[in-house]
Amino acid sequence: MSQIDTNEPCVAVIIAAYNAEATIATAVKSALMQPETCEVYVVDDCSKDATLEAAKAAGEGDERLITIKQPFNQGPSAARNVALQRTEAPFVAVLDSDDAFLPGRFAAIMAQEDWDLCADNLHFTHSHHTLPPADPWGEGPGRACTINFETFVLGNLGKRNDNRTELGFLKPVIRRAFLEEHGLSFNDRCRLGEDFVLYAQMLALGARFKLVEKCGYNALVRANSLSADHAISHLRAFLDASREISANPRLSSREKAAIARHIRHLEEKVIHREALENRKYRGLISTLWFLVRQPTAIRDILIDRYKGQQETVMAARALLTSDDFDRLAR
Repeated sequence: MSQIDTNEPCVAVIIAAYNAEATIATAVKSALMQPETCEVYVVDDCSKDATLEAAKAAGEGDERLITIKQPFNQGPSAARNVALQRTEAPFVAVLDSDDAFLPGRFAAIMAQEDWDLCADNLHFTHSHHTLPPADPWGEGPGRACTINFETFVLGNLGKRNDNRTELGFLKPVIRRAFLEEHGLSFNDRCRLGEDFVLYAQMLALGARFKLVEKCGYNALVRANSLSADHAISHLRAFLDASREISANPRLSSREKAAIARHIRHLEEKVIHREALENRKYRGLISTLWFLVRQPTAIRDILIDRYKGQQETVMAARALLTSDDFDRLAR
């Protein structure tokens, strides 16, 4: 695929929203601001607040805005899939309901060549009321590299520090024809890791993933928004989906080793959550017996306790530093 002709709007933006009345306007306006946007779908996942009304008000009558109300809460994957089934746009881009695109985002991505997914760097911020400059890291097109399955999967292994850099946070523009060709959509069993699952499935099937170093996506950081404190059922669903990816016969030995590491990482997270639930619901004796059988949980609990004592407010920053990008580009 050569450089894309963007004389005509060609990107459908998909926003799954739940109780996002306070932030949805910024998301909608930032999507409509992009000249390449042909549609903005806001799929309200049965919110209890005025999310849908706030989205419509933010659209100010723009015909590109399409709002959909789910009959009951089904999770972000199911909400996104509703929009995927509706749109005929050549490209789709997911936007979280409390995040925003930076001006010029799609123009920079569409200038890249030969990709099925193309993501830019993320800028983490504490306020959705003020956005950083469109290009706070210098002038010009900047660097770009290609990410393969192994690099992506290993780049998603969580780090227990304040500056998490998992590649699963990325929000690429996706060529819809690739999804249709392979019958792919978001895994509606997943309420956690659904982005990682789709990107990994695409890469396992030969998709080309391009990454641009400069930031074009503004991600709002809320209290505990990057926390590892997930419901155990969500972790198990993520684990099951990852195991399904590992069964793809097209994977090379290196790719199989990478997804195996990812699966072990998730298994340890599940064990950790099981230990915490034992402590909460079954008492000390049951927890001690569980820890004897699952010693990795002891390490994780101690690390979390230390981390809690050292907790600081994360400064606004890019997801990937220049050094991070250097490593990915090798």
